[in-house]
Amino acid sequence: METGIAIATLLRRFPDLALDVPRDTLRRRPSIRARGLLALPVRF
Repeated sequence: METGIAIATLLRRFPDLALDVPRDTLRRRPSIRARGLLALPVRF
């Protein structure tokens, strides 16, 4: 629930927030236990 509130607030405060790289170039962590992206480059 906290993550949803944080993301909604971030998008409200920065309406022009966008990925700074093509989506297909995003790399994921190689671990099954700790899922997620290695980095999330964005521009304001």
